This record gives sequence, C-alpha cells and structure tokens, in this order.
Amino acid sequence: MPRARFMKIMLFDLLSTCVSASLCCLTIYCAVEARRHNTPSDASESVRNGFSSDACAVSAIWLIFMIWGANTIRAWRPLELQDPMVAFSILSCITITRAGTFVTVIEGLQFVSSLLKGFMLGFAIATGVSLFILPVTSRGNAFHDIKNCVTQIDAVLQSQIAFVGSVFAPPAGVHGPFNETSSHDGDCCPVPDIESRRKQLSDSVAKLNALHGKLQSDLFYAKDEFAWGKLSASDLARIGDLLRSILLPLAGMAQLPEILDMTTNDQGTQETSREITVELGSETQKHSEVVRVNETLLRRLSDAAQLAHLGLKHVLLVLELARPQHVQRLRDKSKDEESNGDELDLNANFTSRFEQRRSNYCEQRKDVSRALVNPEAFSGSEKVDGNLSSNDKDVLSDCDVRQEFYVILYMGHLQDSLLQATLELIKFADSKAADGTLGRSRMIFPRQKSILAWLSLNHGKDGSRSVTETRRRPQVNAFPAHSQSETEQFPDPEHLPPANLWERSSAIFRPVSQVIRSEQSVFGFRVAAASFSVGVLAFLHQTQDFFIHQRCIWAMIVIVIGMNPTSGQSMFGFVTRVVATVVSMLLSLIVWYIVDQKTAGVIVFLYLANVFEYHFYVNAPQYFGASVISIVTFNVIVGYELQVRKLGIERATSNGQPYYPICLFGPYKLAAVAAGCAISFFWVVFPYPITAKSTLRKSVGRSLFVLAEFYSCMHTTVELWLNGELGNIQGSGSTSNKLETHRRRIFKKETVLLNQVRMHSHFSAFEPPIGGKFPRVIYDNIISDIQRMLTNMALMTHTTQNLNTSAAQSGCSNNPDGRWVLHLASIALQSADFNSHSVTSLLCHMSASLTNAQPLPPYLSTGDPFPLVRHLQRADSKLLSLQHIEDPAFSEFVALEVLRTLLGFTIKSLLGKSSES
Repeated sequence: MPRARFMKIMLFDLLSTCVSASLCCLTIYCAVEARRHNTPSDASESVRNGFSSDACAVSAIWLIFMIWGANTIRAWRPLELQDPMVAFSILSCITITRAGTFVTVIEGLQFVSSLLKGFMLGFAIATGVSLFILPVTSRGNAFHDIKNCVTQIDAVLQSQIAFVGSVFAPPAGVHGPFNETSSHDGDCCPVPDIESRRKQLSDSVAKLNALHGKLQSDLFYAKDEFAWGKLSASDLARIGDLLRSILLPLAGMAQLPEILDMTTNDQGTQETSREITVELGSETQKHSEVVRVNETLLRRLSDAAQLAHLGLKHVLLVLELARPQHVQRLRDKSKDEESNGDELDLNANFTSRFEQRRSNYCEQRKDVSRALVNPEAFSGSEKVDGNLSSNDKDVLSDCDVRQEFYVILYMGHLQDSLLQATLELIKFADSKAADGTLGRSRMIFPRQKSILAWLSLNHGKDGSRSVTETRRRPQVNAFPAHSQSETEQFPDPEHLPPANLWERSSAIFRPVSQVIRSEQSVFGFRVAAASFSVGVLAFLHQTQDFFIHQRCIWAMIVIVIGMNPTSGQSMFGFVTRVVATVVSMLLSLIVWYIVDQKTAGVIVFLYLANVFEYHFYVNAPQYFGASVISIVTFNVIVGYELQVRKLGIERATSNGQPYYPICLFGPYKLAAVAAGCAISFFWVVFPYPITAKSTLRKSVGRSLFVLAEFYSCMHTTVELWLNGELGNIQGSGSTSNKLETHRRRIFKKETVLLNQVRMHSHFSAFEPPIGGKFPRVIYDNIISDIQRMLTNMALMTHTTQNLNTSAAQSGCSNNPDGRWVLHLASIALQSADFNSHSVTSLLCHMSASLTNAQPLPPYLSTGDPFPLVRHLQRADSKLLSLQHIEDPAFSEFVALEVLRTLLGFTIKSLLGKSSES
C-alpha cells in the first residue's frame, strides 16, 4: 500500500497485536491461578497437570470478551481497523484456546512470546519491503490520479459533444429541438444510437467520479506523508478543491439526458391542454430556426471543450505532471483537421491569452441570443404580431414559458463555470511556478493538526458516526440558519435535562448502555458467539485434545476474519470464501508438484502464486475476507510442508498435531473453511436475521433525511444570496464560510451513506426471496434519484457562491446597471413557493416513511415546474426580457430555475417510488 496508509495501518497493527498479547498474558495468569487455587495440594502430578475445568472456564470468558470487543471496534471503523482487529482476533484465538492447558505462567508467557515474535517478524518484513524495496507514496498516486482525471474530463466532454450532436441533429420529420423520436424511418437518427451515446456519457461520468473519489482518498493520506518533493500538502489539497470545482459543472452538464426527459414529459402535459394546428410552412420555418440554434449550441460546446482541454494540459505541463512530448502528442491527437488554426501556445503567455479567448467566448453569447430572439423557434404555432416593438418581442409571455430556452442558457452557464474553474486552476499552477515552489525539491513535513487527525481515525471519506453521535447531530433549520446555533441538539424524547447532582453524575452510564446495544456491539457479540461455537471444544475435557490435534483453530480464524453483519454479505462471503479456498488448494498442489517437489522451485512458484492472490487483496477490497482466507490457506499449506521437510516429521508433530501429506492437508483445510463459513452464516440469521434488505431500507431513509439537511442548508445559502447577506466565503467568521463548512460535512456524510446503500443493494441479490422478491430495482432508482438531487443541490450552491466572482472576472457583463437583479431578488423572496420549504418537509416525510416502514401522509405536492419564473412573469414580465441574456446574473437565475425544476421532477419520481416501496 502507499506509504502513509501502510504506516497508519501498521501502527494500529502493532498496537492491536501488543494489546492482544498483553490481554492474553493476563488471561494465562488468571487461568493458571484458577487451576492452582482449585486443585487440591495433595493431588497427584497427573491431576495437577491434566485438564482443569476452572482454567478452561476462565479462559472461555476472556475469549468471549476479547472477540466481542475487537469486532465491535472493527465494525465501528472498518476502514482503518479491519486489519488490526483481524490480527488481534487471530492472536487471541490461538493463545486463549490453549490457555487452559498451561500449568505455569512461565510456560504460557513463552508461548505468547513465540507467537508475538512471529507476528512482529511478519510486520518487520512487510515494513522493510514497503519502505525500502518497493516504495509507493500516496503523493505519487495522487499525481497519477490527477493526470487520469484530466484525461477523463476530456473524455466526458467528448461524450457530451457526441450526445448533443446526436440528440440535437434535426432529422426529417422531427418536430422540435429536443425530440428523441422513436421513429425508424430511413432519414431519421435511430434511437439506439442516441441511447448508446447516452450510456457512453453516463459511463464516462461514473468513471470520472470514481477517479475523483480515489484522488480524494489519496490526498487524505498524502497530507500525512513525509516526502521529498515540491508541492506541499496544502497545495495538493488546493488542487483537489479546484478539480472538484471543475467536476461539478461537468456533473450538471452530464444530466442533460434527464433534463431532456423532463422537458419532453412536461411538454406532453402542456400540449394536451392546448389545441395546436401546425401548418407546413410554419413548421419548415421553425425547423430552420432550430437548426441554427443547434449549430450554435454545438459550436459553443466544442469551443468550451477545446479551451478546457488546452487549459488542463497547460496545468499538467506547469506542475510537471506530464512531459512536453506527451502533451504535444495529446494535442496532435485531439486537433481538429478543419479548425481555423487558431491554437493556443502552451508555453508563452498562455494564461493571458487563455483569458482573452475565454472573454471572446463569453462575448459570443449574443449569438445565442440572436438565435433565441425569434419566438417562432420555440413557440410552436404561436403567431407573432409584426406590429409589436422589438422590446415586446423579447419578452416571454406567461403562456409561453419554454423549457428549451432555459435549458440552453443553463448549459451555457455550466460551460462558463467550467472555463472559470479551469482558469482558477491555471492561475494556481502559474502562481506555484512564479513563487519558486516548483523550482526545487524540499522536505515535506505533515502538519501537527494533520497528524492528530491521522491518529484520531477521523477519515476524510468516512462520515459514518456512532450511535451516540447520530443522536446529537446538529439540526439545520429549514428557515434561516443564522437563527439557530449549530451546537443545538435534538431533544431527547425519554429524558429531561438533568436537574441535580445525581442526575448529572448518573448520565455517564447512558453512553455505556448505548454502546452495548448499538449495531456494532450486536455484530461483535454475534462474532463472539459464532467463534465460541468452535472454541468451546478447546474448553471441554472430551474434546480438548481433538481441538488441538485436528487444528479446529482454523475454523475459528475463518469466522473472526470473514463474518459479515448481514445475511446477504454472509451468503456472498460463504460462496466466495469456499471458491477462494478451492483455488488456493489447487494452487498449492500446482506449486508443490509442478517442480517435482524441489524446494527451490517451490519457493519460486510460491512467490508467483502469492502475487496472483494479493492482486485481488489490493485491487478488489470488496473481496477482503475471501482474499485473506485464500492467502492464509495457501501459505499455510505450502509452508507447513516445507516446515516438515526442514524439521522432520518427529519434531514437526511434537506439538500434538499429526502430519498430513499435502494431498490430504489441502482438502482438510478446505473442510475447515467450509465449516467456519457455515457457522458464521448460522449466527447471522440466528436468533433473528439481519438482512441486507432491511438495512438497505433504513439506510435509504437516513440518506433522505441527510439530503433534507443538505437542501435546507442550500436553501439558506440561496436566501442569503438573494438578500445580499452571504458575505465572503474566505472569511473565517462569515456566514458563507460557516455554511460552506456545514455543507461539506453533510455532503461527505451523504456520500458515505450512498456508498453504503449501494453495497447493501448489491448484497440483497444474494438473499433468498422468502415471502416475495425484494424490489431492488425500485430501491436502485431511489438511490439514483438521491444522487441526482445531491448533485443538483451542490450545483445550486456553487451557482450562488460563484456569481460575484464570475461577474467580476469573466468580462462577460455588458449590463453595469444591476438594479433589475435587486428587483428580481426582492420579488423572488416574496413568492410563496420559495418560502414554503415544502421540499425539506417532503424529504423528511419520505425519510420517516422508509425508516419506520409507515405509509406516507396523503395530499403531498411537489409543485409546478419553473415556479419562480411563473411568479416573476405575473409580477413583472420585463424582468425576463432577453435583453438581459448577456448578463451573468441572468444565467445564474436561469440555472437555479432549471436545477430547481429538475429537482422537483426528481422528487415527484422519488415520491412515487417511495410509495411503491
């Protein structure tokens, strides 16, 4: 693993192993004392050295306690503590199952010392290889992720261009610019082509999101590394933030297929309420206008993609993440043969000329306004009176709200945001070159605050909390956030605030009970019960020798390594672990016999087979349990045979375990693994099953509540923006900075929840459909809707925060008089839809319905599309005149309306799915 993550896990490995060894020493002491105090002094030597029920009983109690505690901690922080708690459990199981056989403390301590040395030797070899033989750093992985993100951003833009070109291409017989016709005439674009382009766009965005998630994970550990380099930890964090600003507009642009579906469905509803007669002549004129608009949109999207591509390549070149030859090859490969030759030089004065090209791009917005100014391009069969003034022609009437108009401006706004974010990244790279940061390498030290956070197990991606934390999470009011302190807590429905000394002092017992009854504690107790089902054989007189001789400890190790909290994961794990053990058994036979049992050849093939098995351990973390069991099984089988060959059969069997040849030893190990997996599955479903289906339902309900929190925070941001009270986000005490901090925390929490529900949805397929099939498709659609709404809300916040910056820096504003913006804001604040907070309430209703498995209340409404536009048209229709199209604030308002409308359609869809589920 990368150095920072390896050292962090290794530190906790060492701590957990040493703590386990210490507790095992205490267990041995207690067992020996129990044997001594309960054995008569005049007993024979065979009685004193034989089986002791007292020693075994004490050892059994310690075993249950240690396995329960270790797996509770493992479930609390699985990301960092998975490996350490596995090491803790293995050492505990091996030692404590033998603790009842030790007659003296010295004998037990020698056993613990030998076992601990074996663990430490393995850790030392792993550390030496990681740090000195094959060093890998999180910084190096982060730089590689940045290059991959830049490449994938270009792929997303090309997929976007291909989709727009296929959808907006006006084939004969298509009656609108956004018509995804199902006709299969000879002159029409086939729908499968559009669907394939749509899937390609979706897949490219999903890949980009995965790369960005990996980048954020690597950046978290990169900040904790001691390194020799040029960019500091804060520089890497800044690059991550700037890339996130680029990815957000891309995510909004990638939602174009859903927006087109929204406009198509809404237009169908509107058309049924009208009587439209389309004449051939007017249809032909409309068709030509549509072609002109489509050509303008496609050209602007291509220009934006080209500028972003060149800007990102310049960033890679300046930050020395790519060689000039590589960048030049990428330019030549992506160069358009029909371009006018107006290319940017990536070396001299690139930033100033990039800004000039971007300003020219913004000034070309008037081309879109010319294409949109003719109402017949978007108004169907509505007639335009030639006697109207030019100003009146630019005004959209209340009966003629056309979604296409706003979608086009929305896409233009996202393209502007993309170029603005690219420019910020270019300026940052140039600043690092100008201040000498990139001039020489230096020692990079982690900050003290970063080290403390590193030791606190507070991972940047892990937003999960304990039960006690979730009960005290701060409430975000649906009304202005500054009216309520973030430190306020939800009221406890079972307790009033403590009023006297006894009530205050006894409150310390409440967290203890909450921890014991938590989901993590229940899982730890199930693991302890499952492992003790096998371990009890080591504490009974009739089966103690059988447990030791027949190596039943293997089944215990399989249980503590591979037991999962839900039945779906356990069923999946049962199959994968048995299959992995079969593969390991076959590999061991191949390694042993392919070289005719020659020791040197066995060692070489042992290494090659380990490379194969560790590939899944590193690159497929979802198969962690199966990978660990497979690796241990393979190395135990081959290592045991090499040990017997080196020491001899007599010495190898001196511990009481008989020798088996490899042809029997492998199947014997397979049987132990199968038995351990079967016992694990039993204790997952007994005394009552914890299914992935029920866990998925509750997790989706919780994610809806967190989404309501995020929407409330976003709504407050928009409200403060309209009131002009948002302030500067850079100020540490400003309202904008506090809201930004709170939004990021909620966003991380929601992202973690979405990953969890996707995992539970995957494992629900492995559970038998008892009583009926699980509606997995419905839940998957709900998860997709939640992800889409989260992206829309983040875009709405991004739009409001970047308004002043984009207006001041873009050079796109041709309307210095901003009084109309203030007028627009004042009217918007007075609308009933904006002040109703219905979305927050609706999301909370759906969250409670799914969490508690109760029906939704009746008469829930999702509102109309473009609510503020309709309200503004009734109040003052001139506010929406096309004469404001070149003002950035107008595009910001349009983007907010499109996102709000898309949010409403998604909630409407989600409402129906929640009712079905």
